[in-house]
Amino acid sequence: MRNLINSILILFISFYSVNAFAATGAATEYGVTMTKLELCETGSTTANCLNPLTISPSGTSGAIDIASVNAGAVAGSYGNIAKAKIGTLYTFIQITMSRQFSMTGTAGSCATKAGESGTKTTDAKGQTGGTPGSSTLYVPDGSSYNDHMNGSVDSLGATVSNDGVIGSSDEYFQYRKIISGGGLKVKAGDFPTVKVAFDVSNAVGEATGGGAKPCTQNVMYANEPGMTISFVD
Repeated sequence: MRNLINSILILFISFYSVNAFAATGAATEYGVTMTKLELCETGSTTANCLNPLTISPSGTSGAIDIASVNAGAVAGSYGNIAKAKIGTLYTFIQITMSRQFSMTGTAGSCATKAGESGTKTTDAKGQTGGTPGSSTLYVPDGSSYNDHMNGSVDSLGATVSNDGVIGSSDEYFQYRKIISGGGLKVKAGDFPTVKVAFDVSNAVGEATGGGAKPCTQNVMYANEPGMTISFVD
């Protein structure tokens, strides 16, 4: 393969994007736990990973703080491209991950508070000023997500919800994204290196409703970080 094979731009959804008058800010911690990474063959869609091929280690979770300086190296090492079938075209990628996130940061006038935790249906309590602490945030229950994601009861996606649905019994969720540039095809003896970069400059959110809701209430949420994956020689 010559130079850059492909770039995939993955944006985790705005989990609490319905919050009005929300502000965003940078995260100093954004802990994500991946439990499975799969390549999807040509013919796949946002709603269906066709003939999924697992390229992550069996039984091993990929815990990543994507706000850390070495996050890209950790994320890149979780998926082994050498497991791809020679000559097969892969057009989508599917990630299974925990609904639970660890977040530290400040957005607007509010900061995350150490030890606070949201739930599957609520934001986490924040604080006004002070040193931001690590809070636990969740992807909320919902039945109107786009078809590129769905809930999963287990970490390996053996029991999943319908496309666009994350139910109360789902502890994980699956996320599918098209591989831009026509997909990924590996040649014999020519395996690319995965390079990953993250953008968490607007990854922490607060929903104070224009100041009508104090920071000490349930206002802190996980906003979408950017993640760019590149395959290079």
